[in-house]
Amino acid sequence: MSDTLEDFWAEVLSSEPARVRSAMQNLSADERRTVMAHLRRMAAGSGWSEGQRDRARAALDSLDTADSLEQ
Repeated sequence: MSDTLEDFWAEVLSSEPARVRSAMQNLSADERRTVMAHLRRMAAGSGWSEGQRDRARAALDSLDTADSLEQ
């Protein structure tokens, strides 16, 4: 992961697909599943601002697109 969790999440929630994918590329499969689950909770759950939900959705879209291109 990045130097700090804060840096990692800044990249994942940057709304820039290349930065999102770059932040995720060095994660283990378990770490990736954990991050994806958290993003799904952020995107759909209460307790997050609309901006946070939008950025979580953008990250998920970036990762879903990258995964579909790799298959």
